[in-house]
Amino acid sequence: MRACLSVLLLLVVAGAFWVIWDSSHRLYITPETESAFLKNYTPQHVIERFQCNESSSHGAGSGAGAGRDFVSHQAGFNWFLAMRSDKLTSLMTALNDDLTAQLTLNKAQILSQSGDARTGFHYDYKLGKSIGSVTLSPVALDSHVRRATPLPKCMVDVAVKVVLAEKWYPKEQTAMQASLNNSIP
Repeated sequence: MRACLSVLLLLVVAGAFWVIWDSSHRLYITPETESAFLKNYTPQHVIERFQCNESSSHGAGSGAGAGRDFVSHQAGFNWFLAMRSDKLTSLMTALNDDLTAQLTLNKAQILSQSGDARTGFHYDYKLGKSIGSVTLSPVALDSHVRRATPLPKCMVDVAVKVVLAEKWYPKEQTAMQASLNNSIP
């Protein structure tokens, strides 16, 4: 009986030690763990240039998570709007150009860039202690919109989606480490 109690006490002490050690080595979410780019980026001013005077909606969301090796941050934007059908490629090009400009303005190092106006764009970047990615999905026709009066023939309802994700590390990563860390989900 005494041996069982000793083992149980040892397990409780070891568990308490583990909890204390783990919480003291955890990285927590603070304003400093989120880059200026992620805090300030919005595609709104670009989308508004292409939006027609019809009803539209949009939503934005963000989240963050503490961790042992890094702190993660996410943000997303969804726009549903009516626009001229001949401007779909122009919208994607303008969103891509603005995204590149915003990354450059915030002094981000672009590690990789891929895509085109038809398939969407993807960027991996490094900014200080943060490693991030941006995915600009291709503009999609939105067939779920129900209108009391139909749109003029030259207009369509579309959906635009932008997703950002960052990992903040306590020590600045090299470009090679950043590239490897960003490729791991």
